[in-house]
Amino acid sequence: MTTLRAGLHDAIGELARFNSAPELGGITREVHTPEYVMAREFVASRMAAHGLQTRVDAVGNLIGTLEGAQPALPRVVTGSHIDTTLNAGRYDGVVGVLGGVEAVARLAAGPRPRRTIEVIAFAGEEPRFGMGCLGSRLMNGRLCRADLDKLHDANGITLASALREVGLEPDRAGEARVPSGDVHAVVELHVEQGGFLESEGVRLGVVTRIAAAHDLRITINGRAVHSGATPMHLRQDALAGAAEATLSVERLARESSSGTTVGTVGVLTPFPGAVNVVPGAATMIVDIRDSDKDARQRVIDAFQQELGEICSRRGLTVSVEVIQDNQPSACHPLVIDAARESCREAGETYLEMASGAYHDCMSFAPEVPIGMIFVPSAGGISHAPDEFTAPEDIDLGVEILSATLDRLAN
Repeated sequence: MTTLRAGLHDAIGELARFNSAPELGGITREVHTPEYVMAREFVASRMAAHGLQTRVDAVGNLIGTLEGAQPALPRVVTGSHIDTTLNAGRYDGVVGVLGGVEAVARLAAGPRPRRTIEVIAFAGEEPRFGMGCLGSRLMNGRLCRADLDKLHDANGITLASALREVGLEPDRAGEARVPSGDVHAVVELHVEQGGFLESEGVRLGVVTRIAAAHDLRITINGRAVHSGATPMHLRQDALAGAAEATLSVERLARESSSGTTVGTVGVLTPFPGAVNVVPGAATMIVDIRDSDKDARQRVIDAFQQELGEICSRRGLTVSVEVIQDNQPSACHPLVIDAARESCREAGETYLEMASGAYHDCMSFAPEVPIGMIFVPSAGGISHAPDEFTAPEDIDLGVEILSATLDRLAN
């Protein structure tokens, strides 16, 4: 394997310095914040140093371009994201962006590829505004200008307002749209974010399908009463109902017929939140995912039935709002085969596998062939400060990505 510039790993460390909450121990770099804009500028400078032409589109996607010998042909896209969840690690998304720059730089050093290749740092893969993959969705027409005023963060700031705060013009969002037929294929390098590769002792994964999330915001209403003066049999405790529903999500996901469904209650908020008041209301956000759409739907249906039964039995009322209902994506044989051949040519073992997390490349499907290459996550840890992928595994992933891009572009 050809040794990469040590600068890639230095750059990963440098990017980690753009952090709005270093005191927490991890990295917090939400999209369209000052720290995010500075991080994006750092990546743009690295793209330029590697010979790529750079621009930021109307919604904040950073695009680095290596023009091909036949620029009129549909182009090849790689990349990922540099925004993070709260108190996250330094590898999620970043490996696909900085590693993507390195992979394309290799091709720039040789004969010009036939197709143009773009490296994109997609804006807002993490759900600061209640929905992930914002930049790639806007790029593919999955969201429109009106959505920018509806989507808001935990502080009530709309996506439109956040764009204005960083010097972008939400009224020009339509300019970010990719014309139909303009992209030949998309391949995304990413850390696995699970422990499958590590457990199997394999350093590369070729992704064949990508799971998608169905998210629900559930509001349960009971009766707020004094916690000392109200006997247990007279209570309508909204939080207790939500807790029972949380266990229902876990059990139904475990029992799913596909064996790959996952269910999570990541937000559970009681009201009024006082130690001496029985909660009169509780809000919970439920995330149910699978790469098998039918199995996921069976879990969703079963959960909503059990939720109704729980609330009825406890004397509670409930309302359910669908936050997002994304569709699982199959990766395309064009990209899968290119990644397979690149692994075989390098003499590297790989595993074909599903991605349990969603990614920006999904926004291009099914109109555009998509695929992914995974490298291991130590301990299966991601979205946490101790997220780690070994430098040598990142180097190998970049080598395979570069060869895959070469195949797709030529």
